[in-house]
Amino acid sequence: MPTRAARTSLVLGAMALVAARLFGLFELFVLGTGMLIAPLIAMALVRRPLPIPDVDCSTTPRQPREGDRLRIELSFDASRRTPAYDVRQFVDGRIVAGTRVPPLSAGSHRTLTVDLAARERGEMVIGPTSFMYLDPLALARRVVPVDDVRSILIHPDRVVTIAPSLRNGEGRLINALRRARGRAPTERDFRGVRDYQRGDDIRRVNWKASAKRDSLLVNEYDPDSDVVLQVIVDTRHDRHRDDTFEVAMRVAASLIDCSPDADARVVLCVGDAITRIDAATVGLDLLASASTHPQPTLTAPDSPDPTAVLARVVITGRVDAELCASLESVTPTNGAAVVIACDTIDAALPREWMSMVCPTLDDFARRWPDFVRPVGRGI
Repeated sequence: MPTRAARTSLVLGAMALVAARLFGLFELFVLGTGMLIAPLIAMALVRRPLPIPDVDCSTTPRQPREGDRLRIELSFDASRRTPAYDVRQFVDGRIVAGTRVPPLSAGSHRTLTVDLAARERGEMVIGPTSFMYLDPLALARRVVPVDDVRSILIHPDRVVTIAPSLRNGEGRLINALRRARGRAPTERDFRGVRDYQRGDDIRRVNWKASAKRDSLLVNEYDPDSDVVLQVIVDTRHDRHRDDTFEVAMRVAASLIDCSPDADARVVLCVGDAITRIDAATVGLDLLASASTHPQPTLTAPDSPDPTAVLARVVITGRVDAELCASLESVTPTNGAAVVIACDTIDAALPREWMSMVCPTLDDFARRWPDFVRPVGRGI
């Protein structure tokens, strides 16, 4: 396409031809004709087939989170001689870097490195890379985009947390899980029988063994058990502001990316999407692309292991009466539950539910150890 200089040349050339016609000056005719022809020759020159280098794009880190510095490295390899190009790199539809690549001989290699901040959670579109060629007089240019467009997901920011463990953990949630395990032990937890002691639950009496011994015997169970951590993100838009929804995503990311523990498994529920987290990246990708919805989306699926104790954590913005009614219906029978509000709690929670208010991720990092922490660590 013509540049501004080419358009100026065409206008001045036309004016020169008009003046040559009026005043009969041959020199003006030659000048005007040249100024009209030069842009046409330039456009024909840039429209001819032009070799461009092969482009390879890589990004680090491969799984960035909010606030990370993202490095984009472009490698240019020329399989044959190429002219000089102005190279521009696009990210999310805007130019983030540009440089002049000199003529390259066959086999030459050049690199361009772009550093930028991964500021927001969500999809980041990297590309295209465009090559712009100008004729020697800068009267015409040709832009050749390289359709190497790729998307990466910016994960929510997060803090280090500890997975609930009945074997080596303590805190309010752990204590509640142990009480729930004591109320509803399973056959897998059976350890043996012992003599009845005052205060033992009558439901634990092993009548068959007692008949053989002619004395009351009670079943004894292993107090520790596997734990399923079920993280449920409330995505209903009228319970969130923009900032509280982002905090909810960060809190959820912290929980599913918790320090691994052999007896804790994680299930993530975001709206209608339910994912068992065998690798934290799967859940982080889901959180990176999550958004609010107008309809109720609080979903509490069954535990993948009915014999395990269930730690159910609901993350929302504002706790209202409608949400409290929903919490009542999803109270776990074999486990404990916590609701994390990123805004306020405006209604009375069901008696079985614990709560914390975390307007920021730092607030969550300070308050979560009150619920789950390693044995022997103070709060």
